[in-house]
Amino acid sequence: MKQLIKDYLDQGLSRRQLVSGLSAFGMSTVAAKAVAQNLAPLGPGAGQAASPPQAPSAVREIEGNGGKLFVEQLKSAGVEYIFFNPSTGDHPIFDALVDLPEIKIIKGIQEGAVTAMADGYARASGRTGIVVVANIGLPNAMTQMVNTFKDQIPMLVAVASVGQNELGRDQWQEVDHHELMTEPITKWFWQAQSTEAMAETTRRALKFASTPPCGPVFLSLPTNTLEQHAKTQVWERSKFDVPMRIRPDKEDVEKAARMLIEAKNPLLSVGDEITWCRGEKELIELAELLGAPVAGEAGSLGYWSKPFPTRHPLYIGTVLRTMRFPGKPDVLLNLGNRWGENASPGTKLISIRLDPTSLAREAPVDLAMVADLKLAMADLSAAIRSMATASLLKDIANKRAERARAYAAQMQQEREAIAHALTDSTPISMERLGLELEKNLDRDTCYVADVDSGKTMDPLMAFGGGDKQYFGTGPNVLGWGMAAGFGVKLARPDVPVVSVVGDGSFLFSGPQPLWSMARYKAPVTVIVLNNHSYNNERNRIWNGAGRQFEAARDMTCYNGSPDVDFAKTAEAFGVEGETVKEPASLAGAFSRAKAAMVEGRPYLLDIHIKREGLGAVSDWYPPYSIADLRTRKV
Repeated sequence: MKQLIKDYLDQGLSRRQLVSGLSAFGMSTVAAKAVAQNLAPLGPGAGQAASPPQAPSAVREIEGNGGKLFVEQLKSAGVEYIFFNPSTGDHPIFDALVDLPEIKIIKGIQEGAVTAMADGYARASGRTGIVVVANIGLPNAMTQMVNTFKDQIPMLVAVASVGQNELGRDQWQEVDHHELMTEPITKWFWQAQSTEAMAETTRRALKFASTPPCGPVFLSLPTNTLEQHAKTQVWERSKFDVPMRIRPDKEDVEKAARMLIEAKNPLLSVGDEITWCRGEKELIELAELLGAPVAGEAGSLGYWSKPFPTRHPLYIGTVLRTMRFPGKPDVLLNLGNRWGENASPGTKLISIRLDPTSLAREAPVDLAMVADLKLAMADLSAAIRSMATASLLKDIANKRAERARAYAAQMQQEREAIAHALTDSTPISMERLGLELEKNLDRDTCYVADVDSGKTMDPLMAFGGGDKQYFGTGPNVLGWGMAAGFGVKLARPDVPVVSVVGDGSFLFSGPQPLWSMARYKAPVTVIVLNNHSYNNERNRIWNGAGRQFEAARDMTCYNGSPDVDFAKTAEAFGVEGETVKEPASLAGAFSRAKAAMVEGRPYLLDIHIKREGLGAVSDWYPPYSIADLRTRKV
């Protein structure tokens, strides 16, 4: 009712609309008309049409404490969510949010989980994730900021720090120059110097975080700057937004186009910058125009997305320096792939990147361009068409594509044959699980992965194009997946979201994300791949043929004893779950998880999967008992 009257007084409603609205709240017609009559001198006259709403000013004068100035600037920048874990010092921020329903607060119960939620939200929405956590909890948040920094995801992390007049006194939770801790994993870090500069400092942090190549920014907000009052201006986003949709140089584009047309065996290496630039359509068009095989995204470490459809006949898997197919390329076109400048000697390398700092950072590049990937690929396609007739280009593309199609089809058949041969094994094989996921997940599912499955499950599933959208992390800092799945669901509430984590990842993060899923009724399906081990880590260690391999002793990676019941853990947080140990039970479990998702509830599947590789059959670990150390029973 308060908002209704406010709209009337602001001349956004007519008198008739006011009376109708008051009646809808249960007020009698007589009483509603009396209220309207009393407000008449302040609102539109009887029978007078309301004035059209005025366009909001790009700059507003705001007076209040630092907390209010901080959130008012976030509001003007279009921020919708703040992910937080509270502390005493940041109370002015949340006091200000009481009267700002435009910004919703999303609570997590551990700073790492809060940061991963904001990270998942930013990846799925393309908007800056906003995090406010306790000053002393910053190191917890930093564990997940590594993923954010390496994958160049926009985020603002803020803490309420010790008041400026108390600095250097070694106070209760004070750490001298704590903002310096974040320097290696942020684009920018700063301490708000005054209440008067609070809005300006916040604007600058948002600009740095959201300007491509993006990344996390850290702000330290001393409690005195949050509590003191000032008057200042807040600006809308358009006044400090810096779009980096830069077109490449025309001459460079034409040179690249000529090299690709004349190439005998070209290869496209693709990466996450295409996803960030929303250039998937232009990538498919360019690849098909050239008929060139595409490599780079196979769920292997180093990538967080899959910008090219993995079931496209030109897709051949992970880009490597030496590839069985297509053999040694004479021209390698790297498109937004940080790890794609892998040209072998004698190969001409063209690299188009959004990020100039990692372009040509390790390998020599024959032709380098800094540009928005969507625009660059569109320009490159146009240049190629301008240099040759349609019939010639079609002939070139068909000859190249024929080999790629045959190879991709053969590899897919071989992968599926291996998977089907393992379908009935117990514990459940990763390959069987991949087949079941492909069969049971909807095509528009957001698939959030915090598990190293690039050689087993991922190749059996369809990602990209009209199929499932993949979200992962490049550096694979564990503990991200469940919380990020929550953030993805917040950004994409109308599509299914499935978060797939290993038992190690679950134990890294703890069950904290389940608390937020239960509180905010987030219908996310969590799948725990439970093999009681850091399985891939053990394989990498033992492949070195060191002493653990020689003695057949896994000193570090076995997670059994105790065997964690993840379904019971979920139940403790109000999330339904079940344990799946047999392949025949998978379809029913997926059906129940999908039903819960449709009804708006999170659901967890604890799926026992087979350990694979060197030493996988062993459940030995170094035995030790603290109880046996006792000299008396206490």
